[in-house]
Amino acid sequence: MNAFIAVAIIIAIVLLAMNVYVTYLLAKSEFFEPAQKYAQYALIWLLPVIGVLACYMFVQPTLGSSASHSFDGEDAAFVSGSDGYAGPLHHD
Repeated sequence: MNAFIAVAIIIAIVLLAMNVYVTYLLAKSEFFEPAQKYAQYALIWLLPVIGVLACYMFVQPTLGSSASHSFDGEDAAFVSGSDGYAGPLHHD
């Protein structure tokens, strides 16, 4: 097999794998409306390299948004039992 053909096949497999992976991430995401997902699917498959990179940048930050929220206590609102005050939590 010619080296050029081997490299072309490897590049095609990598591009296909990237498309499938980002399509899976987008399908799993609950952040986007169905119409937004369809537009991103079209972008992924019609513009393989640019579409995959652009959609991955949009989908990746949303993956953890619906599953769990981290809470560190900073700037959280609270209601005090003694005076009924609801406001930001301050550490003095």
